Amino acid sequence: MDMQKVNNKNFQKDIIKEKSYSEIVDYLAARRYMDYDKNVLSRMIKLNNIFNDISSQLDIALVGGTNGKSLTIHFASKVLQEEGVKIGSLYSSNFLNYNEQISIDGEAISNKEFTDSLNKVINVVELNDINATTFEILIIASLLYFKSKNVDFVFLEVGLGGKYDATNFCNPIISVVTRVAQDHSEILGNDLEQITDHMLEISRPNSWFISAEQSKIRLQRMKNYIEQERNAKWVMPIRKLASLPYIYEQLYGRAASLGERIAQIYIEDIKGKFSPFLKGNLLATQKGQRGRPTLELKRQAELNPIKTLKTFWNEQFNLLKGRFELLDKEKPAVLLDCADNLDAFTNLFLGIRLLHYQHPLRGLVLIIGLSKFVEAKEVLKLIRYLFKKVSGQVFFVPLENDNESQNVNDLFLLAKEMGIKSKFFSSLDKAFNCAQEIVHEREGLICITGSNDQVSNYWQNKGIKKLK
Repeated sequence: MDMQKVNNKNFQKDIIKEKSYSEIVDYLAARRYMDYDKNVLSRMIKLNNIFNDISSQLDIALVGGTNGKSLTIHFASKVLQEEGVKIGSLYSSNFLNYNEQISIDGEAISNKEFTDSLNKVINVVELNDINATTFEILIIASLLYFKSKNVDFVFLEVGLGGKYDATNFCNPIISVVTRVAQDHSEILGNDLEQITDHMLEISRPNSWFISAEQSKIRLQRMKNYIEQERNAKWVMPIRKLASLPYIYEQLYGRAASLGERIAQIYIEDIKGKFSPFLKGNLLATQKGQRGRPTLELKRQAELNPIKTLKTFWNEQFNLLKGRFELLDKEKPAVLLDCADNLDAFTNLFLGIRLLHYQHPLRGLVLIIGLSKFVEAKEVLKLIRYLFKKVSGQVFFVPLENDNESQNVNDLFLLAKEMGIKSKFFSSLDKAFNCAQEIVHEREGLICITGSNDQVSNYWQNKGIKKLK
């Protein structure tokens, strides 16, 4: 397809009518959201070439892993913005609308810019008969948008695995794997080593690679593969926790530290700039400077103190929607979390225990939907342990997609067998209404979890159409 024709508005209008925002939303919703096979990369390479190799015109980081991808991007973006870097971010999922997935410096794309960017890609997809998924279309549209807004650095969240993910057509300057855990076994396999191999495929020769994986054995395997097979630059893994507020440091301190390290690599190693803020220096000692700082330098430091990462997080800390989102103004309080695998549930339940230790909860109800691909018995073991620390019960509800949801009656019987107090409901709305009646209005907690859809359903039931 001649790019000159693609850019010719008259030509496009003759062939395909420009879609409105609502028509684009319907168009995306009607398509498969995501595929994972070699055909994905073929389609993405074709689209990228049609748009003049748009991916090579941007500095890109790919962020993969089982959990914590979105939050790692969020934390890294906040630190880089403090350094004056303009950040474009594409997340792999949303709660209420597609705009949430595309943002610049934390601001979601407007309806008009979303419509303009998506029309460009959809028209090309239709004209060239490319069987692209929704996620594939969003990726190319986001890159066009970021380029038009002159962003400095782009984060693309890997949707699934890595090897055949739709983001893996580009050449990132930094590749990130947050951590590896059991997830999507129906696609990536049951073996953690197989899952790891899929994730490492996002690395590129001479690019930087970093991970927050906690297994020393797996890290050593990663290092050998990255250096010997991928010829990429291995960066020491993150061990320390970032100084976040109480509870969050233990839950997300490692993701924030990973974000800090990504920012440091980009600013210092790739851009070659000196950053006292990222180094944590109290005095802005320049690279190569020796000896004690002068009295004048000390005086200037007192008059113009350099912000440290610790003070930065105290002032700037927040989380993305749906990630341990505590709505403490609700009566009773509501906790929203999109955890959908064992590793994520473990972290969520730790957070609930920490909340309980901070202010004892008088009543806890977990409203949870489980995918068929999650080991129900293992999740229930985690819940049983939680209820030994915090008195509560679990309400099972089906997921939005019945084909992917575990049967709630079966879950109820399994919980009963394991001595866990539980009920099951046909919808989240019914479960929530029941939960409100049995937990304390001011000191109780209702936790809604199991998938993005669970969080989305909560907001939809509240009549919310757009998250702020």
